[in-house]
Amino acid sequence: MIDVKKNDDVIVIVAVIVAGIIVSLLVVLGVGIGAAYYQQTSLSQTHSAKITTKEFIKEIAPAAQAVEKKYGIPASIIIAQAGTESDWGRAKLAYKYNNLFGIKASGKTNRVKMYTKETLNGKTVTIKQYFQVYSSWKASIDAHTKLILNGTTDNPHRYRGVITKSYTKAAWALQNNGYATDPNYANELIYAIKKFKLDQYD
Repeated sequence: MIDVKKNDDVIVIVAVIVAGIIVSLLVVLGVGIGAAYYQQTSLSQTHSAKITTKEFIKEIAPAAQAVEKKYGIPASIIIAQAGTESDWGRAKLAYKYNNLFGIKASGKTNRVKMYTKETLNGKTVTIKQYFQVYSSWKASIDAHTKLILNGTTDNPHRYRGVITKSYTKAAWALQNNGYATDPNYANELIYAIKKFKLDQYD
């Protein structure tokens, strides 16, 4: 009887150990699958190329307003920039690669090479450049915010004039400090804000 009891105890202990190992494997596997799924979905957010201007504005307005509340950059300017730079979400760089502002790649990772139009010496030319790829439109807005706040390596205060309650002043601060090569950039932003009443989000 004693031998049987010992054997039973051993069987129970082995069973508990095996069960513990199985549970641990399931937990690790579950976390791994969850992480893989999160990474896949977070890094591959895409949008319809047929999104309407109204839908585009509605989707990014909350993020733009959050930026204005925290940092003082007019939401109307953020939305207008994102809209005019990305054809209101319908440009491939926007709907596939989540880059709303035409921000160039800063490194050799998370980038895509695409054609873009630039104004050089008064002439519009089409050239190929590397652009940054983002995980989502919000990530693109966050990167744009960082650029406005931190400026460029040669001038950290380059875009400080954009932090203002006047979207008109912000638009001209962007153009005068070389955000885009388009000589009509400020007027295009102001026109878009008035046309779509984007100042209602400020």
